[in-house]
Amino acid sequence: MTKLNLPKRTPQKKSEAESYAIIQYKLGDLGIFRGQTENDYGIDVDLELEQAGYVTGKSVKIQVKSSEKLKLRKDGTPSIGGIKQSTLNYWCQLAFHTSVLAYAVDLASQKIYVTNDLFWQATKLIDGGTSTKSITFLPEGKDNLALAKVITVIHAFQPTISEVVGAHTTALRRLKTFLELLFDAYHYDHGTPLEEPAEFSDLIDVCRVLIWNKGKSLFNNEWDQKGWASVEYWTQKSEAAGWDGISCYAAQPILSALLPALIRKLRSLRATVLTGKYFWSQQNASYLALVYETSLPTTEDQETLIDWGYYFDQRATVVTGTGAYFAQQARTPPAKAKKKGAPHEY
Repeated sequence: MTKLNLPKRTPQKKSEAESYAIIQYKLGDLGIFRGQTENDYGIDVDLELEQAGYVTGKSVKIQVKSSEKLKLRKDGTPSIGGIKQSTLNYWCQLAFHTSVLAYAVDLASQKIYVTNDLFWQATKLIDGGTSTKSITFLPEGKDNLALAKVITVIHAFQPTISEVVGAHTTALRRLKTFLELLFDAYHYDHGTPLEEPAEFSDLIDVCRVLIWNKGKSLFNNEWDQKGWASVEYWTQKSEAAGWDGISCYAAQPILSALLPALIRKLRSLRATVLTGKYFWSQQNASYLALVYETSLPTTEDQETLIDWGYYFDQRATVVTGTGAYFAQQARTPPAKAKKKGAPHEY
């Protein structure tokens, strides 16, 4: 009798199945996991979060990596190599509209590790070359599972990259006026209404995106914590205190809380965007140029920010046009390394 051949389960397929089972078992309470069985270009799972049994419409796309025994660095940080730059770019394109993260599953211990800000990590790795890259995960902790859940929920509810870029652009273009609001609030009579209520509204809109997870902690009053991202709330509070609209006096504690946090975020974003200069030179060169040539205060104490609000043109020292040149230069990919033994070129 002829022996018939049957399909053989590869070790890779077995590892994938085991890792998905671990994720479903340990993180299944987060929501609905939907496997990406077709057109897989770097995404394995789509997760839609649930709250109190209700689907939220908030989702995150997940790349799953597994290992029989995941190796950790000395600091407890796992990393996965062999990631193509085309895959990194694909993650970035998805992240403009939906958050993307990666899980690393240690099949031996069944521990799950998670990345943080996979989009920003990917932009730093993309350089236009042909070499593969390694992505890093958050380090070993006391409770990896709890951390994976928290990071996943944060990714699902955080602003998209499109929203961040839009708010960042507005913040840089309106920075002078935002700081002038702070100067005005402390130098005009208490009852004087803010001269630029539209700019105050823009400031709130920008902060709602860029410091979305920090705003609440900037205020001590319970009602302020709930309404901090609403212009209507601040207007009603000012008027309830007897002022006409948002007065300079009423604006002082608001601006003193929001602007330092915003400046810290702008400095952090500047460093991150410039590190990913090749990606941004290809994706949005004008954004890269704006980030490069916009001066920011190096400290965020109130005295410094008020000073910037009054002397902004003197404090902003970067020459207009240098950003475009920087973005142009950033478009050059790294030179290919010569193979060993290859003849020298003269």
